[in-house]
Amino acid sequence: MRAAFEQYPQEIACIIVEPVAGNMNCIPPQPEFLPGLRALCDEFGALLIIDEVMTGFRVALAGAQAYYGRGAGSDLSGENHRRRDAVGAFGGRREVMDALAPTGPVYQAGTLSGNPIAMAAVASPA
Repeated sequence: MRAAFEQYPQEIACIIVEPVAGNMNCIPPQPEFLPGLRALCDEFGALLIIDEVMTGFRVALAGAQAYYGRGAGSDLSGENHRRRDAVGAFGGRREVMDALAPTGPVYQAGTLSGNPIAMAAVASPA
């Protein structure tokens, strides 16, 4: 990763990573991996986006990034919340979130964005 950032410092905007490699039988990261990515992104001014769709609330209450990253923290994180229907959510640092519509110029859409059936299922008591 460092070599890529050094070769293309103005062309890499972010690193997107799953904190646990879900497509390889849920391989956890080495202890220095997530903090190392955080440090690299900070050094080069890139965002660290941690995809917690599979691990959010499942590995730890604060997510796999907190459990394995020892406080590495992401600039933007997505998680999957579900009861009976699939529901996704994401959040991040204020300056990242402020760039998204409706307050900012960047439109964000997802598979289940604004799905009224999924929202009703999450809100129901049973």
